[in-house]
Amino acid sequence: MNFLKAGIRTQVKHKWFSLINLLGLSLGIGCSIMMLLYVNAHLSTDAHHTDAEHIYRVVLQIATPDGHTEYEPGSSLPMATALAEDYSQIEQAAFCMKFYRTPTITVEAKERTDRYKEENITAYADQNFIGMFDHPFLAGDKRTALLEPKSAVLSEAQALKYFGTTDVIGRNININHNTDLMVTGVFATPKQSSDFQFDVLVSLPTLKTLSPNYQDQNFTWIGSNNWTFIKLKEGAQETTMQQQLTDFAKKHLRADLSHWSFHLQPLTDMHFDTRYDGVINKTILWVLMGVALALILVVSINYTNLSIAQSHYRAKEIGVRKYLGGSKAQLFVQFMSETGLLIFLAVVLALLGIYAMLPIINEWLQVDLQLMQLAAPDKLLYFLLFITALLLLAGYYPAVRLSGFAPLRAIQGKSLSTDRKQLFRKALITFQYTVALFFLVGTLVIIAQVKYLVNGDLGFTKDAIITIKVPKQDFTQLSSFRNELLKLSGVAAASLQNQSPMAPTLDGGFIEYDHRGQYEDFLVRDRWADDQFLETYSLSLVAGRNIILKDLVSEVIVNESLLRKLNISDPEEALGKTILFDNSSVSGPIVGVVKDFHHRSLQNEIEPVAIYPFHSILNQVGVRFSSAVNEHTLEDIASVWQAHFPDDVFQYSFLDEAIARMYHTEQTTRKLMSIFAVISVVICLMGILGLSTITTYQRTKELGIRKVLGASVSSILMLLGRQYLVLFGIAFAIALPLAQMVINEWLSGFAYHIELSWAMLTLPGLLMITITLLLIGGQSLKTALANPTDSLKHE
Repeated sequence: MNFLKAGIRTQVKHKWFSLINLLGLSLGIGCSIMMLLYVNAHLSTDAHHTDAEHIYRVVLQIATPDGHTEYEPGSSLPMATALAEDYSQIEQAAFCMKFYRTPTITVEAKERTDRYKEENITAYADQNFIGMFDHPFLAGDKRTALLEPKSAVLSEAQALKYFGTTDVIGRNININHNTDLMVTGVFATPKQSSDFQFDVLVSLPTLKTLSPNYQDQNFTWIGSNNWTFIKLKEGAQETTMQQQLTDFAKKHLRADLSHWSFHLQPLTDMHFDTRYDGVINKTILWVLMGVALALILVVSINYTNLSIAQSHYRAKEIGVRKYLGGSKAQLFVQFMSETGLLIFLAVVLALLGIYAMLPIINEWLQVDLQLMQLAAPDKLLYFLLFITALLLLAGYYPAVRLSGFAPLRAIQGKSLSTDRKQLFRKALITFQYTVALFFLVGTLVIIAQVKYLVNGDLGFTKDAIITIKVPKQDFTQLSSFRNELLKLSGVAAASLQNQSPMAPTLDGGFIEYDHRGQYEDFLVRDRWADDQFLETYSLSLVAGRNIILKDLVSEVIVNESLLRKLNISDPEEALGKTILFDNSSVSGPIVGVVKDFHHRSLQNEIEPVAIYPFHSILNQVGVRFSSAVNEHTLEDIASVWQAHFPDDVFQYSFLDEAIARMYHTEQTTRKLMSIFAVISVVICLMGILGLSTITTYQRTKELGIRKVLGASVSSILMLLGRQYLVLFGIAFAIALPLAQMVINEWLSGFAYHIELSWAMLTLPGLLMITITLLLIGGQSLKTALANPTDSLKHE
C-alpha cells in the first residue's frame, strides 16, 4: 500500500510527464487490443465446427502450358456422391450451391403477403451438409430435414423475419413464384465467425426436380459457387486421400484434362487461401500483429526514455531513500509499482475508449468486433500475459537503472548518465523514429495502391451504372423490359447479362477452337450477354463487329488474351472461326475481338474471356445512365419494373460500389495501417516533446553561459536539435530500404500495381522531421530567448 501511495504522489507531482506516459500507453494498448480483436475474429472463422480438423473442401487446380496454375474453388454436382462411393475413409461427403439467380421469396403470414429479394444467403444443400457442419437445430429433425424435394430449413433470424416466430414447421414459402417449399427445420442463426452465412437452405432434390439438366452434369461443369466437402474418418490421413484424388481425376475426367488436379483444402484454411475465394491471407494477419507489437515497443520505449530522462528530478529522492536504509530491491519494487499503476490506468482508459468507439470502428471497418471476446478464458489469459509483458518491457529497465543510482552522486546532483547509457537511449529514440517512418511510408503506398485498384482504368465504364437482378423469364420478356428501359430519357444504354464485365464469380469452361477435335488446355471465362453489352460498358472492338442475336446460332466475341493463348497475333485471323463451349454446349462463330478488360480484381491477370448470348442464364440488367445516377431516372426504372414484374421486388446495386467491395480486405488494411501510422507518429512525437522539455530544462544554465559568450539564438536551436537530426537520419537510412523491401513484396501479390516513387518514400520523412523540428524549436526557442541572467540562476 505504501508503494501505491508513493506512486500516486510521484505521478501527481510530475503531472505533465505522467499525462504524456498515460496517453501514450492508453493509445498503444487500445490499438493493440483492437488489433487483437480483429485478428482473433478472422482466426476463429469456422473453427467452432465439430471435427473441423477432419473436414476438407475439394478444390480444383489447372496447370497451364506457360507454367501458371489456375485455382478454382468450385466443383461439380456429382462429385460428392462419387467420392463417398469410391473411398471408404470418407465418413461424409456434402454438397451445397449458392443460388445462381437472386431468388424472390414470397411469404404469406398474418393475412398479408410479403416478398423479399434474398441475395447471398440462399443455397441448395444436401442432407449431409447440415449434418457435417454445426447448425444446431431449434425445430425439426436435423437428420431428415433436407431429404425430400420442395423442403427448406430457415435460420432463426430468417424465421423471425418471415413469420415473426420460430414455430414454423410445416409453413410454406414460395421461391420465384413457381415453387412452394415446406419449412422442415429451423437452425441457429450462423455465427459471424463463419463463412457459411446461409439463412435459407433448400433441399438439393428440389434443384434436381426443377432443373433436370443438373442430373446430367459431368465433372467438368465447374461453378465457383458449387462446393463439395468431405469429412475423413478418425485416423484417415489427408496425404493418403490427396494421393487418391489423382486416381479419382483419371477415372472421372476426360483424357485431355490430365492437367486438371483435385486437391483437399482444410476447412480451417478456406477463409485464408486467397488463391481460391479466401477473404484474407494469414500473412496479412501476422503482419498486422507485428505492427501491433511494434507499436507496443514504441510505447514501451517512450515510457523508458521519459522515465530515465526524469531521473534528474528524482536523484536526490533516490539518494535520501538509500541513506535512510532503502534497499535496491525496495526501490525496484517502488518503480515497478509506479509503472504498474500507470499501465492499470492506461488499460482502463483503453477499454473505455474501445467500448465507446467500437460501434464507429465496426461501421468504419465493416466488421463485427465484440469487446466481450476478451472475456473468454483463453483470450483473458493471453490478455493478462500481454499486460505483464508490457509491464516488464516498459518498467524493468527504468526500475533497474533508477534503483541502481549511487546514493552520494544522487544527493550531490551529479550526472547519473554514462556514455554507454546515453548511447542506449539514443538507440531507443532511433528505433521509435524507424517504426514511425516505416508505418508512414507503408500507409502512403497502401493508400495509393487501393486508390489505383478502385479508380484505375479497367478497360470499361463503371461509373453511373446500376445492375438489376431480374426474375427468371423467357428471353422475349426480358428483352421487352430492357427495350422499355432504353426509351427512358435518363438511360443511355442497357444490357441483359449474367454478370457485369468485372465480377467476383468465376464462371468458365474449356473450348474447342476451329473444329480441332480436342479442347484447348486453358480455361475461358464466360460473360453471357446480349448485343447491348459492349455499348453499355463502353467495351472497344479491335476487330470484327458486335454480335447479332439469332435463334439458332450464338455469335461470339473474344478478348485479346484468348487469341494470345491460341498463338494468334492477327485478330482478323480468328474471325469466322467456330468455338464450342464445353460448359454450355453452345457453338458459334467468332464475329469480333474486344480489347482486354479487367474481369476480376487487379490481383489477377486478365484471362481469356468469351462474350456470347446464353438466353437461359441471363439474370441481370446493366443500366448506364445518361449522366449521373439520379432519383428521377431511378423512379422511372422502378415504374418500368413494376409494369413487367409486379410480383417481384425491385432492387439494384451500383457497379462502382460492387467493384470497390472486391477490395474490402485491402481497404480494411489501409484503414488499420492509417490508424497505426498516426498513433505511432503521435506517440513518437509526444516522447520527443517530453525529452526535449527535460533536456532543455537540464541545460538551462549551460545555454545561459553560451548566450553570455555570444552564442546566437539560431546556434542554440541547432545545438538542441542536432542530436535529433542525426538520430532521424540514421532511422531514415534503416526504415527506407526496409519499407521498400516489404512494400515490394506486398505489391507483388497484385498482377497490376503502382510503381514506387521517391516521393512516396521520402515525403513521410520530410513531414516527420519538419514536425519534430517545430516541436523541439518551439520548446527550445523559449529558453534561447530567455534572459541569460535568469538562466544562470537556474539550478
